[in-house]
Parts: sequence; C-alpha cells; structure tokens
Amino acid sequence: MRKLLLVLLILIAGVFLFSKEVVITAWTVGPDNPSFYRFDNLKTAVERLNKILKAAGSDLRVKLEGYFDTTNWSDFKQKVVFGFQSKQKVDIICSGHDDLGAWANAGYLLELDDLVKEYWDSTYYDIIPSLWEACKFKGKIYAIPQDTEARPFYINKIALKKLGWSDEEINALPEKIAKGEFTLFDFVKLAKKAKEAGVVEWGLYHRPKMGIDYFQIFTSFGVDFYDENKGVYVFDYAKMKEVYEFFYKLTNVWKITPKNIIGTPWTSIHKDVTGGKVLAWMGGTWNWAEYKKDFGKTEEELQSMFLIAPTPKATAEGKPNTLSHPVVYMIPKHTKYPELAFLIITLATAPELNMRHAVESGHLPIRWQETVLPEYGKDFIMMQGTKLLPFSSFVPNDDKFNDFNRVIFEGLQMAESGMDPEKVVDNVAKRLKTVLKDRIVFVGK
Repeated sequence: MRKLLLVLLILIAGVFLFSKEVVITAWTVGPDNPSFYRFDNLKTAVERLNKILKAAGSDLRVKLEGYFDTTNWSDFKQKVVFGFQSKQKVDIICSGHDDLGAWANAGYLLELDDLVKEYWDSTYYDIIPSLWEACKFKGKIYAIPQDTEARPFYINKIALKKLGWSDEEINALPEKIAKGEFTLFDFVKLAKKAKEAGVVEWGLYHRPKMGIDYFQIFTSFGVDFYDENKGVYVFDYAKMKEVYEFFYKLTNVWKITPKNIIGTPWTSIHKDVTGGKVLAWMGGTWNWAEYKKDFGKTEEELQSMFLIAPTPKATAEGKPNTLSHPVVYMIPKHTKYPELAFLIITLATAPELNMRHAVESGHLPIRWQETVLPEYGKDFIMMQGTKLLPFSSFVPNDDKFNDFNRVIFEGLQMAESGMDPEKVVDNVAKRLKTVLKDRIVFVGK
C-alpha cells in the first residue's frame, strides 16, 4: 500500500523523532453491546500497524486509548460536542452519519476527500457506493463507513400460526409486503384481530425514544420531508396530518400500541418482543445479535419466531421501505495526527474486520468483498438484511436535522398522548418555522 509506506517513512524519518510512542484516542459508541468491534477493530488496526513498524526497524509504536460507549446516543453525542468545543485529546470519532452535517458545519471535522483519493485503489474502491452519500456534507467527504444496517419489520410468526395462518401464507407475507400487496392498514386489521383473540398483548412496538426509525412510517405515507437540491425541509400539511393521525390512532383508537411506549425502558421493549407479546416490532438487524447476546435467544428460536420484511406501504404514494443509519468514523479537525488517524481507520476497514463486526453485532457488509467471505453465507440476518437494502433510504446529512427531528418527535409524543392530530400538525408547523426559519417550506396551507 503506497500511502501506508509513505506515512511510515514520514513517521520513521523524524516527525516523531523524540518520541517512542504516539497515542491515538478514539471515542466510539454502540450503544448496543454487540457493536464493541467499532472500538476493537481500531485496536486490531493499531496492532497490525505496530507489527509493520517493527518489521521496518522502527522503535516507534502507536498506542490506542479511548472507549466504547454503551450508555445512549444522546449522552455520547453531548460528550463529543463538548470534546470538540474544548479541544480534548481525541483523534477518531465513531458515531452516526447524521451527526456529520452539524459537526462539519460547525467546523469540527476534517475534510477527507484527498485522503480517500490516496487510499482509493487499495481500500475504498470496494465500499458499497450508496454508503458514500451518507458520508458527505455539501458534496465533501467527512467520514468513512464503519457499518450499515437495515431496519426490518419483525413479524411474530408464532402469533400468525395461532391465528390459523399456514406456513405457506406466513412465508409469502414478506414478498406481499415488498410488492405493496399487504399494506400498513392491512397490518392494523391483523394486529387488532390478534390482540382481540388474546394471541398477543400488543400489535405494534416502535422505538421508545427519539431516533429515526419512525421516519419509516413517514415513507410509508409518501412523505418526502427534505429537498436535497435546495437544502430545505418540506412540510406538507395534508401528508403530515395523515402520519400523525396514524400514530394517534395506534394508541388512542386501535389501541394496538401502548400509550406510554415513549419513555418505556429499552429492556422492557426487548423483553416483550422476544417474549412473543408483540405482533410486530420496528427494530434493526442489530437486534438479532442483541437478542442472542443479551436476551438468551438461540439462532433457531429467533428464526422460528420472526419474519423479516420491509415496513409496509400505507398509501398509493407511499412505498415499502427500510431505513439505514450507517455508523461512520470521523476525524476531528483539531487532531495533531490526521494522517495517522486516517491510516488506522483504513486498516480497520479491512474486509475480515468489518465482517467480524457484522456477524457479532447484526450489521451488514460495507464492502463487496465481504459478501464472498464464508461467514456471509452462513449468517441468516445478514443475508435477509442485505435483501432489504434496495428498500433503504438515509435521513439527510443536514446541520439542522437534529433540530427538525426533535420537533417531529415531540409532535409524535403529542399525538400518541391523545392530542387531536390537526392541532399536532399546527403546533409542529409553528415550532418548525421558529426553529428552521428560512430552511423550511410549507405546502398545502
């Protein structure tokens, strides 16, 4: 690798002439426990780098410090922003792709286009092309893909059998959803029936905290809330009312989702899902690994319990969908060692290292080479998740997305707690106008 050798020569030639050890600090996040390779792959990369340095006759060594955070996204991101602002010692950040818009716009991140170009032929040519779009802000690359995933509509097969469905009908359901032949409202009817029959306690669970998963429902209703070309958000009153009315009815009319689901501890959510108490769960591929590692489920039990499908479409303008939220590596602009940090990220992007992370944590390949490794063909959730990628989209890498998302989520809370959907829409629209000002346009009112 030409670039690797060049960096090593620079290091050996005297950039660190008076130092025998260079410390690189990495802050990484799960928050799910099985994603620990986000940090450990960097450790392996440093071990490989030190072997090369030793073989080259250099006394220099690189040491990796830092942590793998398993608290929650919000706390981790607050630590990162504080670290940026106070210029704490940190050289590599691993977080969600949707953070890079705000962080790049604030001047916290290093542009990586030139470094990616240097390593393109040896490593980055093989990244699945769509993932690069999740790594850009205003046309510039600020991140390197660490993993990707899909967010399946997990459907309880055991419950379907109790309702009298045959194996043939059950196995045909994902394809019917993918073709739009089984809609979100068909699911609502099924969920009401399952609850009334006592087969399940609840029809549908969604995430209990702010995130992005609920935007799959927006896509089901044909909501396109961001104009990529103009860089502005779009608020369509009629479509937004349909979405908030759906969430309102989930808890207040159909009563197939608990009214207090927002705020429910994650552990309780996952216990109910794995305990068969819920007909469908809007989860992620990583939950598969989480359920084995943290909830004692076997591969056989999970395959016996769950169908994997896209989120069904709701309207003619909507579509079956999933959402990908690639986690990425970024380099703070204030690091003293930008090229060394990038080199370590590059070494950590080796196919076999990404694959072990994907297998362990329930994520999907980021490089085509991974799909020919033996582990890929043996991993059920990875293969099923990869099938969902054609239905996938990303939330925008826009510096105002977190502000937009916060207002949208608070509107969802209002709807599920019982506020009239029309009032919710008006409230959300007013708040978005205040928060986003000229970065949002309104349609239909």
